[in-house]
Amino acid sequence: FYRWGGELSSILIRIRARFDGDLDQYLLYMIFLLGELAQAVAASEAAARGEPARPRERKGMNALSLSDITLIPRETARRKLQQLVADGYLRREGEGLYFLGDRYGLDAFFWDLKPLFWDSLVPPATPSPAS
Repeated sequence: FYRWGGELSSILIRIRARFDGDLDQYLLYMIFLLGELAQAVAASEAAARGEPARPRERKGMNALSLSDITLIPRETARRKLQQLVADGYLRREGEGLYFLGDRYGLDAFFWDLKPLFWDSLVPPATPSPAS
């Protein structure tokens, strides 16, 4: 777990730099990524059951909902969401709803977190000495 904690710290430092030193922006953004992931998993499970593919439902969120979820004060969340829009991570559409942008998607998210997965933390097996 010490090694895992070191990997987590390194990842958060790199991610913090991606979001201009603001991990609250990353937290807000992760809410959208997790929503996207939930839809991808649901679609995959439906396909495995043989159900016909349905068009993806875009779900937007407003600043108040995101503030409630993350416990970031509403005005702070609104300001950070505006910065995420300006940086291309989110889009803001009618009725003040925010949607996932194209700058940093699920593939990049998992690539950044790859060192946390068990396979990358387990030391490679050392071959036994030849007898």
